[in-house]
This record gives sequence, structure tokens and C-alpha cells, in this order.
Amino acid sequence: MTREEILSREDILRMKPGRELDAKVALAVMGFKEITVVGSHYFTDPIDTSLKSYSSDISAAWEVVEKMRTKHKQYITIIDNPHLSYDVRFSEDKSAAFVRLSSLPHAICRAALLAVMDKEAEA
Repeated sequence: MTREEILSREDILRMKPGRELDAKVALAVMGFKEITVVGSHYFTDPIDTSLKSYSSDISAAWEVVEKMRTKHKQYITIIDNPHLSYDVRFSEDKSAAFVRLSSLPHAICRAALLAVMDKEAEA
């Protein structure tokens, strides 16, 4: 799996937490060049490093937040709303659309992919 496998906005908004979403985040946001799949196991480069569970583990998801801040110069807004879900957005300003989900790691991953996609479309 390589970074060239582009997703549309609709594809991103349909993605459920799991290894496919984790792999897309690793490639598009975290800067890995390739993901190797061996059976049901996913590895980043180098192959002896297991892919982190960005979309389901909050500590791994927070690494995404830090990468967005340092590499992509995007800042996170998180709103814990009364609907028992999180509104998450990454942007340089407050104009970007947000992702609303009940899982914060899942919302962080989707919002990060959308922000990177939007930034690349501007370039």
C-alpha cells in the first residue's frame, strides 16, 4: 500500500476505525512511504515496526495531532458536544469543516486526512 492510492472526501467520511484507516493516516499524515500487509498484520517502514492503531487508540491518535501541528502546521479544535460525540477539525484558521463522531481517535484520524487532502488540493 502506497501514498499514491488517493481517497476522495466521501471515501474518508465512510471509513470505519481499523487497519485500513490506520494505514491511510500513516501514509498521508505521519509520513510513512509504504505499508506492508502480511496476513492480517500491518507494518510500517521498516517492516519490523507494527502499524499503530491511530483510529482506535487515543495515545496513537494524539501522535497524529502532534504531527499535524509540527509537519502540516494545522491546529486542532475539539468540542465535546451534548450529543455524546466529538467535533474535530484541523485548520490554520477556523473555517474548515469538522468531523463529528462518538470516538475521539476515529474523529481525529478522519479530520486529519481531510485537512491534508484539502491542503494538497490548494497546492
